[in-house]
Formats: sequence, structure tokens, C-alpha cells
Amino acid sequence: MTPKHFRLPQTDAHLRQGGWLRLSITQQEHLIAHQHEHQIDLTSARGRAATEENGFVIIPVELVVLQDNRYQETTVVFALSSTVLISLEHNVHLHAFDHVSQQWMEKLLQGEPSSPAAILFTLLETLNDTAHATLREISARLDGLSETVAVASGGYAMSKRQAGVADIAGTAIALGEAEELVAKTVEGQLMLARAGRWLRRVSEDADFVKQLPVLLSDIQSLRRYARFQHDKIRNLQQSLMTTMDIKQNQVVKVFTVVTAVFTPPTLVAAFYGQNFAYMPELELPWGEWMVMGLTGLFALMPLAYIKRKGWMR
Repeated sequence: MTPKHFRLPQTDAHLRQGGWLRLSITQQEHLIAHQHEHQIDLTSARGRAATEENGFVIIPVELVVLQDNRYQETTVVFALSSTVLISLEHNVHLHAFDHVSQQWMEKLLQGEPSSPAAILFTLLETLNDTAHATLREISARLDGLSETVAVASGGYAMSKRQAGVADIAGTAIALGEAEELVAKTVEGQLMLARAGRWLRRVSEDADFVKQLPVLLSDIQSLRRYARFQHDKIRNLQQSLMTTMDIKQNQVVKVFTVVTAVFTPPTLVAAFYGQNFAYMPELELPWGEWMVMGLTGLFALMPLAYIKRKGWMR
């Protein structure tokens, strides 16, 4: 069943006039009919390669979009010929295409149809702008994670409680998710650039051919920006892992110091816990105080040594 928010031409005459057929993977009847009519395959089974098939250039583009307050991965497959552009949206209905569809319908009603190549150019621009908005949101999210990493590295949270491994683990998971999103965004920009190069190769429309280098430059610039964000995530992850190692070493160091301090008193207690028949110091009136004093001295000696060596810092 065709979703109501999809505004699609309903007849072949309308299609030939408009030059753009917008489909969704949920429109199985329309999809099968048009695949059979044009003898092309637009499903995911065809893979990720861009191919020429029966007079069409078929170009898949994978991207990450921020819609409905969540990041979503989707695929759009474009099939471009000299008479028609077919776009197939997988998984997600792209709100960014709605505005393009509205403009296209207005031009169509005014008797000013756009060529299929010009429509594809506009859609690629829209996808690039969508990727930019998504990456900008990821960047803002990374700024918050950077503050969290800085607090963890400093050792204390706002509550004056020392940030522990459990606190850092949540941040590490968030960084891993952000890294995956940015990596997919980089891959999506590569696929957008490929689509732009194919469009430049097959298009003969002089109206926008001069604008294609600008679009390709914008796509490449955004890809470099995405790689910069990816490197930033890697640096944050490295800083976080270093902080975790330091904190784990601190925990081990604390237990080592405690063990060193309490080992001599433990030996003294073990010695006096034995059942000897004769212990002359027990007959002295100050014998108990002497044992207690020596026990404290033996405990403080390793502590003083550890502090002098700077192992407590």
C-alpha cells in the first residue's frame, strides 16, 4: 500500500511528463511493475555497485539521517535514464525529499518540468545537506562527550565522587556508537561522490553541469569534515582508555599499599597467636604496650618508605 505522504505520479503519461518516479520499498506492487516494465532490478539483492542496465544508470547511496530525533541508516537507489529518474527509498521515508517533491510538483503544474538529470542533481544536493545536518548533530554530541572524558580524566565528577570504571564504560559505549555513525557517514559521502561523477558522465544538461564540480567539492569537503570527526572520536577513545588504565593501576596501587602496611602487624599477631609455654615479655608490666608500639612502628615503616618513594601520588 502506498503511504499517504508519498506524492507519486499515478500514470505513465504523468511520469513521462514529470520525469521523476519516487518509490518506497513498501510499495511492492508499484516496484514490481516498474522493474518489470523497465527490465531493471532496484532491490537490495543487486548489491552496492553502480551499474548500467537496459538504458539506466543504477546508483545506490547509503547514508545516515537524523529523523524523528534518532539516527537511522537507509539506502536510496537511483535509476537514471534519458527520460525518467526512479528513486527507491529503503527502510526510511526521507523527509528531505518531501520539499524537493513539492517543488517538482509545482513546476510540473506550471508546465516547467525538470529533466531527470536535473532532478537527480537536486536530490544529491539534498542528501548532502541532510548528511551535513546529521554530522553537525553528531559533532555537538561529541562536544558533550568531550566534557565527560575531561571530567573522567580529571578524576572527580561534579558530585566530588571519583569517576570510576563504570562511569567511563558508559562514555566508551557512546563513543563507539558515534564512531560507527561517523564511519557510515564517510562511506555515504563516498557513494554520493560516485553518484555525482556518474551524473557528470551521462548528463548533457548544460544548465547544471557547471554546478556539478561545486557539488562534488561540497561532498568531498563534508567527507573530510566527517573524517576529522572520526579522528576526534579516536582521540577521545584513546584518552578514555588511558584514563581507565591509570585508574585501574591506582586501584591496584591502593591495595598494594594496604597490603604492605598491614603485613608486619599481621606477622606480629600471628606470632603472639601461637601457644608457647614461656613468653617472658608477657610478665613485664609494660609488655603489652611495648608489643602494641612495635606493631604500630612496623606498620608505619613500610608506609613511610612508600611515601618517600612517591608511590602514593
